[in-house]
Amino acid sequence: MSLKHAILGFLNYSPSSGYDLKGAFDTSVRHFWPADQSQIYRTLAELAEKGWAEMGVIEQDDRPDRKMYRITGAGRQELRRWL
Repeated sequence: MSLKHAILGFLNYSPSSGYDLKGAFDTSVRHFWPADQSQIYRTLAELAEKGWAEMGVIEQDDRPDRKMYRITGAGRQELRRWL
């Protein structure tokens, strides 16, 4: 299984931050496919570079700004192709 495509699958359900995605992995597939935080963030950058995901920033007063990623039409097409 490809980490890129697993992340696209999670993003297909809802926009998420890297932190949110780590939680999704930990509560669903961790027992057979662990993914650490650095792998997730590197993969998100790669997905954005390929045009399969877009990143937006949510400003927060009491914490660092939050980077939220969402799947693009090209990302959905790639996910369908892979599936």
